[in-house]
Amino acid sequence: MVWGRPHSPFWALSRKGRNKKIREEEEEAEQVMVSTISFIQANLQHSIAASGILTRKVGVKGIDMALVQEPWYREDCIRGLNIPGYTLYSAGGKERPRACILARNINAWVLPGFSCRDLVAILVKYIEDEAERWLVVCSAYLPYDSEDPPQSRELEELVRYCENEDL
Repeated sequence: MVWGRPHSPFWALSRKGRNKKIREEEEEAEQVMVSTISFIQANLQHSIAASGILTRKVGVKGIDMALVQEPWYREDCIRGLNIPGYTLYSAGGKERPRACILARNINAWVLPGFSCRDLVAILVKYIEDEAERWLVVCSAYLPYDSEDPPQSRELEELVRYCENEDL
């Protein structure tokens, strides 16, 4: 789930153009701004193989963020999601996490007041039109066998916070 502006600036290397005008523009600026963030969502069901498939897909396709539920977890640590240039966000704690976010290295911080075993939320800072912007991204595990309604109390609090803060 994503709240905030749907676009955020990230830098991508531009491709060399074939005509002179494009080459001249590229000489002036070797990078162009891309105004989208690519996401993928996966429930790995604690699978080693699914973790490998996800990390390959994220690494090869250059996906910016993976919203993950039920990651592979062993010896008190989330396993199989280590990709150079990416950061893994989770709530931490002693309980086995059921949600995490894998993000390309960006300016982001975990929102600990809204993160728990089943929900991890991060605050992403970016620049758009020379102005500082903020985006909240979360990964939520919503158990189908829970006695509570599908939307957890923590998720409802996060939505309320985002609405109040205009995020």
